[in-house]
Amino acid sequence: MKRAPLFSGFLTLISAAIAVAVVGHPSPFGFDVAATRALQTFSLLTFPMEVISLPGNSAIWQGLAVGVICLVIARSGLKREALALLLVASGEFLLNGLIKWAIHRPRPTAADVHVFGFVGGYSFPSGHVMFYTAFYGGLFLLAATKLRRGIGRTTVMVVCAMLVGLVGASRMYLGAHWASDVAAAYALGAAWLLAVGRPLWRSEPDASSQPESTRRSGGKTDVDLAD
Repeated sequence: MKRAPLFSGFLTLISAAIAVAVVGHPSPFGFDVAATRALQTFSLLTFPMEVISLPGNSAIWQGLAVGVICLVIARSGLKREALALLLVASGEFLLNGLIKWAIHRPRPTAADVHVFGFVGGYSFPSGHVMFYTAFYGGLFLLAATKLRRGIGRTTVMVVCAMLVGLVGASRMYLGAHWASDVAAAYALGAAWLLAVGRPLWRSEPDASSQPESTRRSGGKTDVDLAD
């Protein structure tokens, strides 16, 4: 991940290009409507798409999840990593709100696609997608580089990968966001994570951020969630 700043800059440019296009064309693009309608032809997806979106439906529950997960990470001895993940999550929340306020793109309406439930606020970029990409993406990288192999590490990585990978489709399927909202959110979430989350993945953290048992053994991956 030595080129993380370069990738972050590239992803920021992509999201900026999408934002400029949206500002110049606030109405949904043709591919936005077509993509959502295509997804919504699969009625069996309703329940799984609702489940994928559920962890991001409430800012209060999001905050609790961030707090609990970061506390567990800190208590395991990875204090710098916990602070980095907290910065990733809180910064993403503020950044998303600022961009939504600046662009104020309307959400999808029933005139174009099926809307499964009322969602307030603006549409661009998707808050769910930005949060999942930045926070759960960061947790995935932490598990991949800082946890020993085992069922705990595998479980964290699989759950995080599924959440990040499917949340975009879920927001489109449920009629909460357009494809362009989702694409920009993935790019912005990843850009923010790469810009500020370096302690989460670097292979040799400072000794002060390692658990004592790891410092004694000189190992590079350190925490067991389960045997």
